[in-house]
Amino acid sequence: MTRFIFSSTYENWAATIARVVFGLVFLMSALFKIPGTESFTMQVEMSGAVGVPLPFVAVILAFVLEVVSGVALVIGWQTRRFALVLAAFVMAIAFFFYRNIGEQMTLGHFMSCVVQATGLLLLSVYGAQYAAVKKDPLPHHARRG
Repeated sequence: MTRFIFSSTYENWAATIARVVFGLVFLMSALFKIPGTESFTMQVEMSGAVGVPLPFVAVILAFVLEVVSGVALVIGWQTRRFALVLAAFVMAIAFFFYRNIGEQMTLGHFMSCVVQATGLLLLSVYGAQYAAVKKDPLPHHARRG
């Protein structure tokens, strides 16, 4: 088992699965922001209630970001850039929607956002290396030569 975990096959596929799952999470989230739907209206109302400026525009921009970034992560295109943008986006969500960390449930949501942003930061360093439309360049410390 240890031999498999430290093999290049595991490293390639684990990173690929993580990238695709991240992309699918954002695509699923975008389903709740499709303009003109009841859930879109709810998203706009919730965003306005927590103080997001121009909530109607913000939800449309979030929808576009989640669709484009989600697809980019799934297919492995410009992964490093989109992962970094999504990490910042997730932290903005955490600070707007889950800033009342005195409540245990809210703290849990806030920490979930932090964990998701942390994974996206890691993805922004390594990018897509396997099963990708366009491989990202390796980070400087990982290059051989």
